[in-house]
Amino acid sequence: MKRHLVTIAVLLMTSTAFAHEVTVGDLQIIHANIPAPMGMAQVAAGYMGISNEGDHPDTLIGVEVGFAAKAMLHTTEFSADGVARMKHVEALEIPARDTVVLEPGGYHIMLMGLTQPLNVGDMLPATLIFEQGGRVEIEFMVDPADGSVDHSKMDHSAMGHDATNAHAAHGAGHTAPVQTGDAMVDIEALLKAQFDTPETPLTVAPISVHGPVAIAGWAQDGRGGRAFLRQDDKGWFIELCSGASLMLPATLQSLGLSAAEAEALLTGAKAAEAALAPDTIALLDSFDGTLIVGRDGH
Repeated sequence: MKRHLVTIAVLLMTSTAFAHEVTVGDLQIIHANIPAPMGMAQVAAGYMGISNEGDHPDTLIGVEVGFAAKAMLHTTEFSADGVARMKHVEALEIPARDTVVLEPGGYHIMLMGLTQPLNVGDMLPATLIFEQGGRVEIEFMVDPADGSVDHSKMDHSAMGHDATNAHAAHGAGHTAPVQTGDAMVDIEALLKAQFDTPETPLTVAPISVHGPVAIAGWAQDGRGGRAFLRQDDKGWFIELCSGASLMLPATLQSLGLSAAEAEALLTGAKAAEAALAPDTIALLDSFDGTLIVGRDGH
């Protein structure tokens, strides 16, 4: 996590010829950047270097942006089998006379519910909030996606769920099936193509659709959860998998739905789940955290 300032500057500048810095007091923010997300993706990740030239530690305690519904600090932890769990953290200490890097595979800013397209070269204002240094105004530069990791298609971001859930959700990564135009058929086929294996068959039910968005319950090998799906001009794709939190209006609004759209989708999902047994509901609720999937199906 910690690097020498010169190393950080070189490391971050490899992603673009236009690296930038902001210095306020003892804090220096080095090339805050977002790899350009693809298409209609509603999630992205922010990276940067944070240098503290002072004699006392400081702590990053918040991030505010105007181009996403929610900005949260996360870290990624890899298990022995190579699957990563992405966990929310409340704060990040920046030691005195040291530099901390937010980078792929480590600490990063999770941006959920993008409210505008993010195009390469865009400069997006944001505010970092530090315990001692206060509010620091910065700009995220949108970098080419191939220079870093795009959260809309990353293959290592199971937020906080345990290893057994991670194994179940990681899936086989099969080629997406040809879509028929029947949302119920296409969503079930898509989930099975992504996650079903001969050893651990996947069942998909219930499926609730409201316009171009849907929630589908799934169960596999004694585990379960819900998937949030979105339809674009290429058809349906799985944006993320989660559990009980996917049945909260705030979660759906963070993914870009209006309050009315979130309410309509949840009304349908709750009605569909009303006929399920309590242990089945508990199974759907049991997925702990969020697994970002994205159109590439990782």
